[in-house]
Amino acid sequence: MTLAAASTGSPDIERRLEAAIHGEIVLGGLKDAIEEYQQILKQRDAPRPVAARALYQMGRCLEKEGRRAEARDAYGRVIKDYGDQSGPAAEARARLADLEKPIPGPLNLNFDQGEPGKLPPAWFVPALPNEADQWARYTKHGCRNSRSCAVVLVPDNAPVHVGNLMQSFGAKAYQGKTVRLRAWIRLEAVDPDDHAQMWLSVDRARDRRRFFDNMSDRPVRAGNWTMCEIRTKVDADATFIKFGVMSIGRGRVFVDDVSFEAF
Repeated sequence: MTLAAASTGSPDIERRLEAAIHGEIVLGGLKDAIEEYQQILKQRDAPRPVAARALYQMGRCLEKEGRRAEARDAYGRVIKDYGDQSGPAAEARARLADLEKPIPGPLNLNFDQGEPGKLPPAWFVPALPNEADQWARYTKHGCRNSRSCAVVLVPDNAPVHVGNLMQSFGAKAYQGKTVRLRAWIRLEAVDPDDHAQMWLSVDRARDRRRFFDNMSDRPVRAGNWTMCEIRTKVDADATFIKFGVMSIGRGRVFVDDVSFEAF
């Protein structure tokens, strides 16, 4: 990416931005990239093209992590504060338009749809589209129901050893209800510290405290199928519900018979 318009600004800040973008896109280090974008935005001498691009890229990182509400805020700031920067502003408007589309509830929970070796439809991973199949795949082997399931992977060259297969959707239909997430999980460990965790998150409006449980106190370490469950009451101001299954370490995590119920 060229930042010719910022050539009169600080070369150091421009190089930091380029390095952060490289870390985000090439290395997949979303967390580190977000932190660097935030630091760049705190620099008062940052040229406007650099600041606009840093804010937009931060929104992209947040979106890849499933943090759609925060991504929406970042894109909105690009349009409001850097509307004169045509490139980032136009890209931010496009991303906002896509985020405003209605998000259906959870889909393909039993992995009835999919192509072997490819990311299961309706699910996503925090990775670039051309790398998604390296992190999670639809498979017909090793499943609990003998039909099809998903396997969460961590590539050998991954900068972080955490794979995350997830879904995200609007919470409006579930406001005021109790929801229950269940899934059968099996771990094929490589190292003794390998484990799996299912997680459920409910975002709320205006940065209020959200619900989040990632089973950090009860991870799955067994090689046999284990049924996992998380439930919570959805607040009346809830905005998004997200859930997923993580492979932490170098092992493979099989996921089958996922259910999401409200009552």
